Amino acid sequence: TCINQKPIVDLGQEVKKGDVIADGPATDHGEISLGKNALIGFMTWEGYNYEDAVLINEKLVRDDVYTSIHIEEFEIEARDTKLGPEEITRDIPNVGDDALKDLDDRGIIRVGAEVRSGDILVGKVTPKGETELTPEERLLRAIFGEKAKEVRDTSLRVPHG
Repeated sequence: TCINQKPIVDLGQEVKKGDVIADGPATDHGEISLGKNALIGFMTWEGYNYEDAVLINEKLVRDDVYTSIHIEEFEIEARDTKLGPEEITRDIPNVGDDALKDLDDRGIIRVGAEVRSGDILVGKVTPKGETELTPEERLLRAIFGEKAKEVRDTSLRVPHG
């Protein structure tokens, strides 16, 4: 890490114990200076202490002055299970098209997509165990052939909060 300090005393200036002699990237004359100062207005509705409002300059919003970006890393693995391999896919059962709209063909969220808690980041399905079939289901399988194994949705989703 490179931390640049700059002196704030002049050559020959007398300094005493406790005097600030240098500033760094996050200090201004010894005071921490993280962030930006803003003039805001606070207004209450008809003198009551509810329905309050904070007024800020529209330029602060337009220029994204107080916008922040949070980056988190999430991992998911597709493993081989006793019932068969897990699969990273866009084809997830019982999930609507709206939930899949930002997934690419491989089932991974597209770059730049806006996500909210609960949205799918990576689509993944895990094979379910074979259940005992009813006589009707056995008859339908015999007539129409072996259908694909049942899978359940184990997709990586945006956590709440």
